[in-house]
Amino acid sequence: MSIAAWASYQRSGDETPWWRTLKANGELNPKYPGGIEAQKEKLEAEGHVIIQKGRTNIKYFVKDYENSLFELN
Repeated sequence: MSIAAWASYQRSGDETPWWRTLKANGELNPKYPGGIEAQKEKLEAEGHVIIQKGRTNIKYFVKDYENSLFELN
């Protein structure tokens, strides 16, 4: 997924919303373009709340991400 995210990021228009894909349990992906901060910024702009977990190994998660899942048929 990170390869697709970088390819989309490098296009000048019609960007695929790579920031909406998350790791297990709603975790943000540090391998995406711009790292955690860029993904966090885009998700917060869409109204999502990002929470921080951990003291030394800090990880970021989308709060209540289950409410925004897209079902595939």
